[in-house]
Amino acid sequence: MLINFNVEKLDKLLYDFYSITGITISIWDAAFQQISYQPKQMPKFCRMIKSTAKGKRACLESDKELCSLCARTETTATHICHAGLIDVAFPIKFKSTIVGYTMFGQISNQSARKMQPTIDSLCRELGLSREELADGYKDLIPYDESYITSAANILKLATRYLWLSEYIDIGYDTLASKIDEYIQKNISEDLSVEALCKAFNISKKRLYEISHRHFGVPIGEYVYSARINHAKRLLSSTDKPIQQVAYMVGFEDYNYFSNFFKSRVGTSPLKYRKGTQISC
Repeated sequence: MLINFNVEKLDKLLYDFYSITGITISIWDAAFQQISYQPKQMPKFCRMIKSTAKGKRACLESDKELCSLCARTETTATHICHAGLIDVAFPIKFKSTIVGYTMFGQISNQSARKMQPTIDSLCRELGLSREELADGYKDLIPYDESYITSAANILKLATRYLWLSEYIDIGYDTLASKIDEYIQKNISEDLSVEALCKAFNISKKRLYEISHRHFGVPIGEYVYSARINHAKRLLSSTDKPIQQVAYMVGFEDYNYFSNFFKSRVGTSPLKYRKGTQISC
């Protein structure tokens, strides 16, 4: 299924939500990559943490963990992030397929006094000022169960119609969509140019034209990206052995898969799993 996020429209929608509620919100794609977020100037508490490389990495891993939990349960998921804040996520679905996630949060979970040990630990770990970080925590929206539930209900209703308003464009009936769907469903099989041409009874020239026009990259690159994105989902949301994951996404050679994954993602499959997967 072809998915195209209209970032400009999503930014405006998320800004409207943030303006009304004051709650930080973001949209993520099915591969756990952030598409859009508001506000662009995040709260001081989170801004200080993300000003350090270690803190930024921990925040990203925490967000991906929540998306991963959401992917496994296919429903609303809530957790306490590494910095002690509440985050909520729920899937964006087209029919029965998850095409992305809406996440909101950065909500304080307890009083500043009770939060002090966590703040002290963060400051020691990241080299931050205790006074400034504690001051930033006081500016966060405090947890209110009914308020958060109401916000989640409104967002869940809105996300059902994102594609109807062209916030998310889903190409569903075109030949390109059928090729994409075939690739996703047969990710472990032979997806060479010859195999795809045979499956759809089209010429190589036609396949190349479709890929460049609708996917924006050569068909071989698109297939490799699909394999890696599928591998990332399996690594994040299952405990299958990495060698089995490699086979499931079309790589018969584990070493080749591991090296190729690292070249694309920037880290090994094992480290990626450790950074994104959470215990069931």
